[in-house]
Amino acid sequence: MKDIKEANFTKDLMRTFKQLKNSRAESVAEDVEIIYKRKIEDLCHKIRSMDRDRENIILDLSPVNAFAGNVVPSDFNADAFLNKDIQIGLNRRAAVIELSIVVDRYKALFGEYSDMKTVENALKSENLLNRETAIINEDGKDIEDLVEEF
Repeated sequence: MKDIKEANFTKDLMRTFKQLKNSRAESVAEDVEIIYKRKIEDLCHKIRSMDRDRENIILDLSPVNAFAGNVVPSDFNADAFLNKDIQIGLNRRAAVIELSIVVDRYKALFGEYSDMKTVENALKSENLLNRETAIINEDGKDIEDLVEEF
């Protein structure tokens, strides 16, 4: 084993400067790409987690019995509910913006991201919102017009 290590070490020392430079560049590029991939995966997970938190926020309405689904007016704190819902929404929006930036930079630095399905799944509700907004804008209607129709 020692002979193999010494042989590899000797070979490394004998390489030309250009080869050493290329090897270091490849190593750094690989490390950076891995970090970008991990960041994308972490942000996708964070967004999906916030979506679940927002869907499950209704469970926090009734501290008497989480499974009953009954909201006891005296136990319900509308301000706390609103603040929690807004905070989740703001954190989610920040994560979506960060994900967009990281994916764009990944594409610029390394080419197309290989697991875009994960990114699309994380942004599923974001895409629905954008599509609804686009439909409203195409029709020339705003939210007030839609409310009047109902």
